[in-house]
Amino acid sequence: MSSTVSLSAPTNINPVATTTEYSQKSNLPPNAIAGSYLTQATVLVYDEILRYQRGVKYTHGLTEQLVNDFDYGNFAGNVLWFMDELVGVESDWKKDASPGITGNTAYGYVQFTEDSVETAVNRYKYHIGKFNERINNRDWQPYGIPKGVEIPMPSWIITLDNAIDQGKYNHKVHLDLLSYDQVLALAFVHLHRSTSKDANFVKLALGDIQAAKDLYTNNHHTNAKDNKTQTRIDQFFKIHIVAAPSLVTKVIEHSPVIVAADAILSNIFTQTYKNFITGMKTLFGW
Repeated sequence: MSSTVSLSAPTNINPVATTTEYSQKSNLPPNAIAGSYLTQATVLVYDEILRYQRGVKYTHGLTEQLVNDFDYGNFAGNVLWFMDELVGVESDWKKDASPGITGNTAYGYVQFTEDSVETAVNRYKYHIGKFNERINNRDWQPYGIPKGVEIPMPSWIITLDNAIDQGKYNHKVHLDLLSYDQVLALAFVHLHRSTSKDANFVKLALGDIQAAKDLYTNNHHTNAKDNKTQTRIDQFFKIHIVAAPSLVTKVIEHSPVIVAADAILSNIFTQTYKNFITGMKTLFGW
């Protein structure tokens, strides 16, 4: 009998790393950003987890309460962090990364192989189909997608699908045509399959590091148990630095109102507006 999943950790959205934590992130061009397609992929996976779990009544230790508490906002925030870490592990954020091994077709930001692209495209089509089946009876409201409205198949998915079907798919050429956002979207949906554990996605919404590692090792990497890969994984999927609050913020949070006001004025006086305040005081004879 399966045990119940424990989600005792506080809800937390893990911050995405900067070049301070990973200098190799400078490999990303300025226009390589996670955007609307990764958001779409997140919506598709979230919706499918709700549909399936509420239909089967529940798997991998999930319960009705845990699924009801599965928050989309927290999930989406941690998907951004997770996919950024995944790209770091796979390619050091290099668009043309390749192992350079004969017979190994892994390529690009997430090291898609030729076979995995076809699988990922089919999985994306499946998720959109399942989403559109529920346009009138969805029990949550995705932002920007009104009830009764279907999601159209993205043109880049259609392009990949047609190229594969017609035997014209060129692995490097077609992957290079995808934006960073599209690669992330395809890779994230690719993670969600019949053999993946929905519980790991639910725990990812709470920023669970082990759940993130499990999703990567069980559902993305084909041989994550060798020592080299394990060492690499240990270098990623981390909680990163959050900038310390400013002096003013600290004073507001931890001091009585009068002390806070005095400290804020003092802080302003000694910094940007010192000369301005001094001039005003002179003008009025203070």
